[in-house]
Amino acid sequence: MTDTTEDSALPIEPAEQRPPKLLDLPERLDLNAADELAEALEHLRETPLDLNAARVSQLSALCLQVLIATKRQWDQDQAPLRIIDPSEAFTSGLERLGVPLDFFVQGEVA
Repeated sequence: MTDTTEDSALPIEPAEQRPPKLLDLPERLDLNAADELAEALEHLRETPLDLNAARVSQLSALCLQVLIATKRQWDQDQAPLRIIDPSEAFTSGLERLGVPLDFFVQGEVA
């Protein structure tokens, strides 16, 4: 049997050139939210992503670990990931847990 179809694959646009998808983070990023957050992020892997942290009122260490792992994976995949509109509670949660907001821009924890 001979394959007579032509290679009609379209060129794949690099991740950094695609517009980001928006994911609204839940109000409570606590132990109960960690699995669901990890699963939602896994489905968006290699996709430019903006994480809207405007509604976050609680940030647990476990959810922060999920976000750090996600940032590192996106960096490895060369796909942009940003935290946008962080609430005061999100920012203070980062500070309390020793992670600067800049980590989600620069990708390094001091």
